[in-house]
Amino acid sequence: MNYSPVILFVYNRPYQTTEVLESLSECKYAEDTMLYIFSDAAKKSSGKEKVSEVRQIINQPQWKKKFKNVNVIEAEKNKGLANSIISGVDKVINKYGRAIIVEDDNKVAYDFLDYMDRGLDFYKDNKKIGFIGAYTAPIKFPNDYKKDVFAMGRGSSYAWATWVDRWNLVDWDVKDYEIFKNDRKKRKLFDVYGKDRSYMLDNQMNGTIDSWAIRFGYSMFKNQMLAILPVNTRVENIGFDGSGIHNKANDTRFLVHIDKNLKPVEFQNVEVDPRIRKEFVKLFNTPLKIKIKRFIKKIIYKNKARSL
Repeated sequence: MNYSPVILFVYNRPYQTTEVLESLSECKYAEDTMLYIFSDAAKKSSGKEKVSEVRQIINQPQWKKKFKNVNVIEAEKNKGLANSIISGVDKVINKYGRAIIVEDDNKVAYDFLDYMDRGLDFYKDNKKIGFIGAYTAPIKFPNDYKKDVFAMGRGSSYAWATWVDRWNLVDWDVKDYEIFKNDRKKRKLFDVYGKDRSYMLDNQMNGTIDSWAIRFGYSMFKNQMLAILPVNTRVENIGFDGSGIHNKANDTRFLVHIDKNLKPVEFQNVEVDPRIRKEFVKLFNTPLKIKIKRFIKKIIYKNKARSL
């Protein structure tokens, strides 16, 4: 089996960073795996202490004993989440051809690396698959669905893996956005896997958010690719404590725990099951109140743009 490099992105959360590193180091095949840790610099002077604490943790010698080797890359200036991930993945994936990526608040299962590497091997020649995800939200599966994995038009940024040819398809500038934003048919198709997607891409392009994931998702959409996800999650997010930028405290919609009795996944070529898709997108349905606020915000933004 090929052992893919793991890329861990960290910032200013000491507790979560320690927990994630410990779970990764306890994985099957950790000793055969190269680990790259990218540490972003503090955005403000008030955040330097936490960043420094995280850097002390990732430079502890104990991790080098757990992995094949450990490479720590510390940014001198703050890059932000999206730029940090894009540049970090670029650096590693173009060298090795594929990579496993983990964010700093995601504990992984014992068989996480085995699951990822075998998935990357199994689907490497299937160009319909854009990436392998390790996280699965708490959804209800049909009683007659007996497969270990399922296909979906989107996945989570918590922990995932992909190949260099899929990664390099992404247009990070989204040069066709001006066409997309006024194409109702395309927007509707993009939102088949969640009515939040077009809105997120709008926010990315107008500078409201800083997301690599929505742009990667848009690339998958344009190239008609799917994600492969496990029926039983291999990832548990421990960032729902208000310490992160995107995870809200006490938001339990995406909270799921790793089963301690997981069995090895059997990979198969699967298509999207409409029943699973229906359950999956419920997590991303937007309440009417928020839809109204977004509509008003959009009108205000358009009026401001006209006045410039």
